[in-house]
Amino acid sequence: MGASASTTRQRILLDCDPGHDDAAAMVVAAHYGDLVGVTTVGGNAPLADVTTNALLTAQIFGIDVDVHPGCDRPLVAEPLNAPEVHGVSGFAGPSLPTLERTASTVGAIEYIIETIRAEDGLWLVPTGPLTNIAMVIRRAPDVVDRVAGISFMGGSAEGGNRTAAAEFNALVDPEAVKVVVDCGARIVMSGLDLTRQFVVDDRLADDLAALGSTGALVFADLIRAYLDKAEERGLPRRGGLHDPCAVLAVTHPEAIERTARPVDVELGGRLTRGMTVVDRRPPANAAGRSSTDRRDANVEHCHTLDHDRCRQLFLDAVAALGSAS
Repeated sequence: MGASASTTRQRILLDCDPGHDDAAAMVVAAHYGDLVGVTTVGGNAPLADVTTNALLTAQIFGIDVDVHPGCDRPLVAEPLNAPEVHGVSGFAGPSLPTLERTASTVGAIEYIIETIRAEDGLWLVPTGPLTNIAMVIRRAPDVVDRVAGISFMGGSAEGGNRTAAAEFNALVDPEAVKVVVDCGARIVMSGLDLTRQFVVDDRLADDLAALGSTGALVFADLIRAYLDKAEERGLPRRGGLHDPCAVLAVTHPEAIERTARPVDVELGGRLTRGMTVVDRRPPANAAGRSSTDRRDANVEHCHTLDHDRCRQLFLDAVAALGSAS
């Protein structure tokens, strides 16, 4: 199914683990939505570092929201970070200003629950491991019926990046993914098969640098460092700008096509732990097959992205907010 254009600014709670693409998601959410608050989770880097990075992003781009630290480890597994992708701190590359902001003393789980209970119809947009969101659902199941939906970046219908089967966020905490996709809320999934269509390359870094603002130059350096690290690992100097896709699926649904499909996650496979299994077969009753092996469609699987449109939306958001500091 497709999606029509949004007619109102969506109110968003962003849960993230910056990472250059989480920072991009924050800027996109602040410009095109009403960004109510930001929560952080250990993922691309340890919790203290990603919280600092979220605070720096808010400071550089003049985003007036509190940042609430959340879980520093997955529900079950040991913590897993990605220094080879984003650097040890998660923000390798640019010269960053002195941090002047401080994190809220209200933790992410408490903040999300209180905020959703105070205002129905918010969108939860997680762009890191889903640990915080799973904890919220476990502690306060009523939030499932209060949110507009949960639009997450994670998983894949076509293989992984951290392993052959699993995307990084899903591999970090597959038990949390299982809680979220099974919770009964409206779930929108932007996995690697979608997000790799939003190309990050030297041209994007050059276009950001040409904007000339403080924030744009920071993003240009973040992207160049990301591309350098890819090259050091023998990979092409290109990748996906993954996390803004989960925001744009909410703020600009006309730019991202999605189809309702059954999605589950592998928790126990030696080679496939963290694999998100997206069932793209035709409905069983349409093909005359038995439906005993097929669950109901529980996720809006985003699969096709208007690259030029999304790229311009990102550049426009950076141009609008990038001179704030």
